[in-house]
Amino acid sequence: MNESLVEWTLLREQTYLNTCLGLGIKKKIFQQYSTEYGRIDFAHELNDGRIAITELETIIDNKSKLEYCQYQCLEYANIQFGTQEKPVIVILIANETPEKYKRPLNDFSREHNFEFKTYSLEIVSAYYKQLIEEAVRNSGIPLAKPVANNFTHLACLNRFILPFFDLEKDVLNRDDFIAYFDLKSDRADSHFKVHKQMAEYFELIQDISTTKKLSKIKLTDYGKRFRDSVNYEFAVYKDYSKAELKQISLSLEQKRILLESLMNGTIGELKGKANILYFLRFVQLTEGVWVPRGRKMDKQKLDFANSFLSTDYSEITLCNWLNFICTHTEELSLVERIRTNTEYDRATLTSLGSRVLGFIEMDLHLKRERVQIPLQL
Repeated sequence: MNESLVEWTLLREQTYLNTCLGLGIKKKIFQQYSTEYGRIDFAHELNDGRIAITELETIIDNKSKLEYCQYQCLEYANIQFGTQEKPVIVILIANETPEKYKRPLNDFSREHNFEFKTYSLEIVSAYYKQLIEEAVRNSGIPLAKPVANNFTHLACLNRFILPFFDLEKDVLNRDDFIAYFDLKSDRADSHFKVHKQMAEYFELIQDISTTKKLSKIKLTDYGKRFRDSVNYEFAVYKDYSKAELKQISLSLEQKRILLESLMNGTIGELKGKANILYFLRFVQLTEGVWVPRGRKMDKQKLDFANSFLSTDYSEITLCNWLNFICTHTEELSLVERIRTNTEYDRATLTSLGSRVLGFIEMDLHLKRERVQIPLQL
């Protein structure tokens, strides 16, 4: 396990962390907090009112790691919190660290009046697996697994809905989409299918073909309202280019319609909507700090995300999934993405996002109880 996963686990298993530190933890006050003396891994208020700053390390197995840990702790010793007495500096390392590095750290701690503590990587790993199992356990009815596709923005739904708008119809044939998707090429045909599938996920359309070959698509009530709410400023401009078709932003009313669909109780069966629930849960669980800026993700985070989603995606596929679904939730004002200068951005739930997540979880819970309560007899 890398340090970030160990930190994530320890801060959620406060009883074990308290046992390791032996200082009487009252509450966490900082995590990954930048100061002029370095970035604090985490800090706690203790029962006696003191502040404990913890320098967390995994296995220290070389001289450079040892020296860095010592240097950082000496820097932390300069921190003063208002009128508080100087903070307690804690060195917390994996018990699996070789003795040749434990001894000098122990001596160093005594010399500078620091606290030297250890934890078990094996125990933390077990807690980590338990937390993941609890996190992925459905709180209600079974959910469809997440699905990866190239649908980058929910606004792209307008590309599929626009023919209904232009032709002023509720039912269209496949041929009516040729000019919009250049259906003569196989690649364009796959784009068409992805757009159609996403429109089906949000219940905007219904395939009413009478044969296996797609021939007729009908707008649902959601779809009719969605079509009638296309941004007027763009829709009146008829000389479309493919690039412009992809950039018709969602109107406020269209966002409301998608939220209605998201919360109408069918999320368990429709993967496009389930993606959003999984991502909101992911943000809540990880505090949104692992949204990759590109197509690179370290192995520990990759394994964590795949475990959480019950998938086996490659690095590129998972990075794309996190970025695309983050964009979908941004478009619906469910999360706010905070850009950083690191390899990962941070996503935070908005007030609306917290309410939507809470509502869906409650709805799933009620569905489960409706089935399970009679079985108690």
